[in-house]
Amino acid sequence: MTLTTKGLAISLTLMHVLLASPLARAGGEATGWKAAEAAQYLDERQKVWFGSAKCISCHTGLAYALARPALGKISGEKMPSEQETKLLAQIRRRVANWSKLDSKEFGLYYDSSDEMKKQSWGTEAVFNALILAFDDAYQGSSSPSEATRQAFQHLWETQVRTGDHQGSWEWLDFNEPPWGCTEARYFGAALAAIAIGTAPGYYSSGADANIDARVNLLRGYLRDQFQKQNLHNRIFGLWAAAKVDGILTKAEQGKLIDQLLKLRQADGGWALQSLGTWARKGPAPKSESDGYATALILHVLQTAGRRKDDAQIAKGLDWLKHNQTSTGAWRSESLVKKRDPNSHTGKFMSDAATAYAVLALSH
Repeated sequence: MTLTTKGLAISLTLMHVLLASPLARAGGEATGWKAAEAAQYLDERQKVWFGSAKCISCHTGLAYALARPALGKISGEKMPSEQETKLLAQIRRRVANWSKLDSKEFGLYYDSSDEMKKQSWGTEAVFNALILAFDDAYQGSSSPSEATRQAFQHLWETQVRTGDHQGSWEWLDFNEPPWGCTEARYFGAALAAIAIGTAPGYYSSGADANIDARVNLLRGYLRDQFQKQNLHNRIFGLWAAAKVDGILTKAEQGKLIDQLLKLRQADGGWALQSLGTWARKGPAPKSESDGYATALILHVLQTAGRRKDDAQIAKGLDWLKHNQTSTGAWRSESLVKKRDPNSHTGKFMSDAATAYAVLALSH
């Protein structure tokens, strides 16, 4: 073999290794899935949502805020997208004018009744704290921004302190699972704990007696109510436990992780129907691997310490890489009723599926 031939052989071998590596990048894209197309899908959906509602929403706005900056890092974007900038500006403006939200100038998310107003205050307090905490973390800050500190102050002001639900927040209930229903109160409380554990430099046990008291109420709620929850809520409880100590024991975390891994389907994914019992209008979704369930579980399992090269995690990630659609999205079906997947409302679950898929693939 000549030196030239040897060099060619080495070059071809190196090229094969690089292309096979899950960490390889080509044109800003993550090998095996299309980051740029996912970003385009999420940006377009957030733009549509901005034009149709002031509520951030669990399915579109919140999921977008948590995942879109991760795409920016993967693709090497130097600036936040237009929709990220708009969303953060809106949140900071509402945080700064918190006392005026129940007015014509701002308007609560929903204000058709006193009950809806209470639910709106609680839900928005959680959303604001979580999104701003994630933004601080993505920015590499060592301490919370002033807006984030204000958002946490509002979070504690709206926390329920007495009764059966003490430690949690009033939560918007439209009878629309998995996020907008009575049982989603636990999901909301878990998001609050995730915010606390994500905000850089915000919480350290023993540093502030008042915050300690509020966190202890939240910790107690999440711990005491855990066994009563469906699997979907428990997954968020596991995420919260990975961020705030004392919510679940190591044994409880391990038991849930084992339970989730046993539910993995032969193709590597998870079925949303296995995570709860929901009464959907019309035919139930098929019990097949689903973008939202698969992405959420993989993101949380990795957050809880499972490595991406673990055989079961790797197979799930492979499912995600092979099930991104031509639109850049991952598909998931509504739990409320059968909807046209190409309609605005029919894309809600896919909005969330896409955002969590990004999170799962960016570990």
